[in-house]
Amino acid sequence: MSGEARNGAGAIDVNIRGMQGMGRVAVTVDGASNAATVYQGYQGISNRTFVDPDFLGGVDITKGSDAASNGIAGTVAMRTLNAGDIVKEGRTFGLRVKGGFGTNTSSPPPAGTTAGYAWPGVPWVPSVATAKSDGMDRPSFLNPTSGSGSIIGAMQEENVDFVAGYAYRRQGNYHAGSNGPAAEPVSKGLRRFCYEGGPCLPPALGWKDYIENVGIANYRAGEEVLNTQLQTKSYLAKGTVRFEDGHSLQFGYNGFRSEAGDLIASRLTSDRGQAVQQRQTVGTEVDAGTLRYGWKPEDSEVIDLKANVWTTRLELRNPRRTGTMFPRPEDFGLPANFRTGSDTIMWGADVSNTSALTTDYGALDLTYGLSFQSEDTRPSAFTPQLETWLDLRDGSREEAAAFAKAAWKPTDWLTINSGLRYQHYWSEDRNAPTQPRQDYIYDTSLNDGGFSPSLGVTIEPFEGTQFYVNYSNALRSPSIMEAVSAFTMNVNSNLRPERSSNWEVGTNLRREGLFAADDEAMMKLGFFDWNVDNYISREWYTSPQGISGMRIHNIAGAHFQGIELSGRYERGGFTAELAANYYTDVEFCRTAATCGNKSLYADYATNQVPPEYMVALTLSQTFLDDALTVGGRVSRTGSRAIGHGDVTAKGASQFISLINWRPYTLVDAFAEYKINDGLTASFRIENLTDAYYVDPLSLVQQPGPGRTFYASLKAEF
Repeated sequence: MSGEARNGAGAIDVNIRGMQGMGRVAVTVDGASNAATVYQGYQGISNRTFVDPDFLGGVDITKGSDAASNGIAGTVAMRTLNAGDIVKEGRTFGLRVKGGFGTNTSSPPPAGTTAGYAWPGVPWVPSVATAKSDGMDRPSFLNPTSGSGSIIGAMQEENVDFVAGYAYRRQGNYHAGSNGPAAEPVSKGLRRFCYEGGPCLPPALGWKDYIENVGIANYRAGEEVLNTQLQTKSYLAKGTVRFEDGHSLQFGYNGFRSEAGDLIASRLTSDRGQAVQQRQTVGTEVDAGTLRYGWKPEDSEVIDLKANVWTTRLELRNPRRTGTMFPRPEDFGLPANFRTGSDTIMWGADVSNTSALTTDYGALDLTYGLSFQSEDTRPSAFTPQLETWLDLRDGSREEAAAFAKAAWKPTDWLTINSGLRYQHYWSEDRNAPTQPRQDYIYDTSLNDGGFSPSLGVTIEPFEGTQFYVNYSNALRSPSIMEAVSAFTMNVNSNLRPERSSNWEVGTNLRREGLFAADDEAMMKLGFFDWNVDNYISREWYTSPQGISGMRIHNIAGAHFQGIELSGRYERGGFTAELAANYYTDVEFCRTAATCGNKSLYADYATNQVPPEYMVALTLSQTFLDDALTVGGRVSRTGSRAIGHGDVTAKGASQFISLINWRPYTLVDAFAEYKINDGLTASFRIENLTDAYYVDPLSLVQQPGPGRTFYASLKAEF
């Protein structure tokens, strides 16, 4: 799953089996880390990876830890297009041009425009929920209101190839669906008035007629959802030179520019809050470069060498806070629309080799290597001067690792996998307090490390039947967000890495001729059980000296357990795909004796808890000699797997508000027609039933888009 689906500036925030953020899922694009951590006020953080889908040539997803990766929950390795994806066989040059449009969006209204209802906040004002007069002019179903386009060219010769591309996307604010739990004021009569997180007034001073929102968000059915506009520009350049004796050298560049509504999440966290159209958009700039070397001699089984050096620059620019407590940009000779933010530089290097050996005791594949990664983040120019009351993150982090893994196949029906990884990290806080503090132990420099072993067995007793069991004991070092202090968050020298003990058992089945002579069926059924010791969490903490604040610390652990099922059936152009998962347990333990099926107050994981279950069925059929494909998808999303913990700070409200959703069903339809060898038209309707829903894993209480039509045309030369 991906979090922050509607408020993430066009980014991906991957969640695997309930674990998300802080490097728990390692996400790379062409081998380069591309993950920005974005501050979301009291709502915590979001973790974002930026890439245009038109540039993707493949995605490799690994669930669970792998000795070659620092992702404790999994790895998502994205590959951008190669020249071979564009140039047709037998040709030297190729060109792909794609354009499309979408519906169901409107141009953003003037800054300061609000949405939904204005609710009475205290008992001594009239008990009336006032609806906005605008925001309900939803465009017609087929009216083009958003668009995208890309052009990618490539050249491929025997020893040299090159690919370059540009992609552009633009949309306005989308409109919510019209069928479901939209905002609706309902009179509930007498009710006592209580301040949030504080005392309650006497009944005589309470509500005479309390107006409750029985909907799930403060947006009406079909209403324009503010701050969801988006504009992106993406760039791609990639070249490869192949030399004699299996040597190759590849360079690559990925650029991404985004201007998005991207509402800071802490400003809309309840079903009574009113969204406000922001004065400025949020700007994101990403530049990533890679240099990759490969050596694979044709006559060698022991050399398959890969080396990679990469660097990524991330710039985030946010709307500046205004008010009497903040200086003006003009005071520093800056334009009035100057934006504050952060700058991050990441770079890394890795080298690995794979040896495929044939021994008297069976085939043995060995992979071993080294890696290093560095990250430095600091406030952008003039941000400390303009955001005077914020304690801004300013620090660096490095991590080095060595790994080895082996796959031994002593017989045709047995494979044994093993791995061992050692990693060590160092962090430096440039923004630490200069004077010793008595309320917690603090050190500006942290470092720690350890080993991560793994072992797996796969048995294939019959052709097309596979049983497997995998175990790993994986270490995750604190990320730069957890090791460097900032506003609302302190760290301490007692912080230790997480250690996850992961079990997975399951079966893979493949059959031909299951119901007919020409059909094929595949199914995977798995059970996972993850126990994370020393889970890194955030809490509201009051020291023995009476000083209160947020701190990063280790809790005893967390537990994620569930069942996953995926299947595929094909016959005569008909395809059916089923994907389902069900969580049997999600648990957080403050101490070994205080575990509960609820997330923790003030912890970032509050809105990373997945649905209890998800089921998706996709059906498609080809016609006209496979030139036309028509299909549809039905998905069902269940309620949150567990509840949310109670407020533990006396007199305080929830620092991270629970973003709630209700179970919902989405229906999509799609069609693709290959007009000729070089021209393909695609159509799809998302949310065919125009459902009103809130996405899981969101940090903002706002609905997803209603019924939307998309059409595109792709030309290949």
